[in-house]
Amino acid sequence: MNESGKEAKATGWDYILGDEGSGYEIGRKALKAIMKAYDGRGKETLLTKTILESLNIKDISHYIIWAYEGGYSKEKIASMAKTVCKTAKLSDDVSIKILEEEAQEAFVSVITVVKNLDLVDKNFDLVLVGKLFKCKRYFRDILNKKIRDKCNGVNIKPLTNKPVEGAIKIALDYL
Repeated sequence: MNESGKEAKATGWDYILGDEGSGYEIGRKALKAIMKAYDGRGKETLLTKTILESLNIKDISHYIIWAYEGGYSKEKIASMAKTVCKTAKLSDDVSIKILEEEAQEAFVSVITVVKNLDLVDKNFDLVLVGKLFKCKRYFRDILNKKIRDKCNGVNIKPLTNKPVEGAIKIALDYL
């Protein structure tokens, strides 16, 4: 929301319609990367080991069963972003690429909102929220640099209150 009250949104439409730059999308890409490595369409990746360990699955045949017999959920897939980040720290190229791609997607979403709210050349605060921002080197730092390079007046701030508190404040302002 800008100072005149105009609102804008980009992505975050949930996993079916668009959730680029999210933990879910990172987890989904990791799951597919494992299968691509397994059947030879993709690069070998430490994700095969780290994801299977995190799921407590012993081999690919059980992994396939897990995927198609409902052992997963949207939340479970999103939680794999943490494993992807840990695997990137082990210099896994596939993990690093997934995180870099999704940092770019998050940047596109942020800059779209910034442009729609006419904030590109203005000073404004930006609060980035979510567990994914704990992945500093391969996600948060990349995203922050891209945003700062495009928006000179941006002040990227940490979340200090719960999002619901802001929603309540805005609602009270309208009463």
